[in-house]
Amino acid sequence: MTVRRALTCLVAAVVAATAALLGGVSPASAASGKRVVIYYQTQYTNGTYVSPLGLTDHATGATDLLIGAFHLNSDGSVHLNDDPPGDPKFSQMWTDVAAMQAKGVHAIGMVGGAAAGSFQRLDTAFSTYYPLLKNVVSTYHLNGLDLDVEESMSLGGIEHLIDQLHTDFGAGFIVTLAPVATALSGGGNLSGFSYDQLYRDRASSIAWFNAQFYCGWGSLSSTSGYDAIIAHGVVPADKVVAGTLTNPANCGSGYVDPTTLNSTLSSLTAKYPTFGGVAGWEYFNSLPGGTSAPWQWAASVSSAMNGGSTGPTDLALNKSATGSTPCNSSETPDKAVNGSVSGGNSDKFCSLSSPAQLTVDLGASHALTGLEIDHASAGGESASWNTRAYTVQVSTDGTTWTTVAQATANTAGVTTHTLSGTSGRYVRLNVTTPTQTTDPATRIYELKVFG
Repeated sequence: MTVRRALTCLVAAVVAATAALLGGVSPASAASGKRVVIYYQTQYTNGTYVSPLGLTDHATGATDLLIGAFHLNSDGSVHLNDDPPGDPKFSQMWTDVAAMQAKGVHAIGMVGGAAAGSFQRLDTAFSTYYPLLKNVVSTYHLNGLDLDVEESMSLGGIEHLIDQLHTDFGAGFIVTLAPVATALSGGGNLSGFSYDQLYRDRASSIAWFNAQFYCGWGSLSSTSGYDAIIAHGVVPADKVVAGTLTNPANCGSGYVDPTTLNSTLSSLTAKYPTFGGVAGWEYFNSLPGGTSAPWQWAASVSSAMNGGSTGPTDLALNKSATGSTPCNSSETPDKAVNGSVSGGNSDKFCSLSSPAQLTVDLGASHALTGLEIDHASAGGESASWNTRAYTVQVSTDGTTWTTVAQATANTAGVTTHTLSGTSGRYVRLNVTTPTQTTDPATRIYELKVFG
């Protein structure tokens, strides 16, 4: 694994430098619904097993464990790093992963990385190599795959792979990609295809991007690299997870100390209400805890994104929600307060009622500071289905209501409203014009209430 990390740094640095010379590179949780993504590639260090259970045992707020790296070999075998994933050395790991899944952490297989070959084989001999990958997902009950394409692959090839994964495992199967950060801001990348075009073609099929702000492709010492991605205007903030190093030994270039990192994450959370979260490469030696307590990194970044003095708290998250008759049994009101917009087209509240209503019980009365409503395009659907007109009302008792926000000609995928001097326990969204067209369906991916 040490060789692989060194190779990753070397390849990234060389390509980044080349791209810069060609003018192709721009300079460079859990709580509140932000993702805390942990890359878990070093399962053994000095012969000792590294369990990821610390992430859940210590309630760190980790949301996703990316297990890597899977490789599809030319001889038809599959390896997890240097050994088959069914090797007895991994038995305890799979038991631990299942325990984490039972506590709500997604187990996602990382495919590829710096060791070339897997994606070239999928690109040119799909029918031979895809069944190997499909079998890994089924055998180890993975919730998704992280496609780390660090070799040339065609746009058609990656789109074919994404489509087939959703065909086989459903719309809720998590598909992420791990491009270098500049790939999302119009600069150079390691994959060969255009990430702009990929996102335009498959936005609803991609849960998020784990953008690499390290190894020559930027850092999280400030918000500037992330800002460049959002300013580029293609991939929205809720689908950009900021990837960083957890220890300078894991590459060196781009490492940011915990204090600076947490300051940047706090700023990103405040600047972008839908900020996608943070990913750490990698788990076993994460600072500040190091090898004895690597879980502390996840707890630290979760805290930095968790309300209070470091950002807003979504009071509606996972609270009781009721509403108009849903379009179907999978698009119920609770989907609008589950903290996710990336679970596919059914990860929303949908209703054909006119007008449609969605009500959230915050559990107690709170001083409210703001609202965020994520409409159709926030979840990857057509912008023509974004809510056109609505009002938001607040009540302390569920009987007497006060209108605190409204829109009459909205076209945006995400709308926000600042509240001042407002308190309430119940928040109700009334949709009077559901879309930009004659389509009658109200589509709300998230209703967030801050306080």
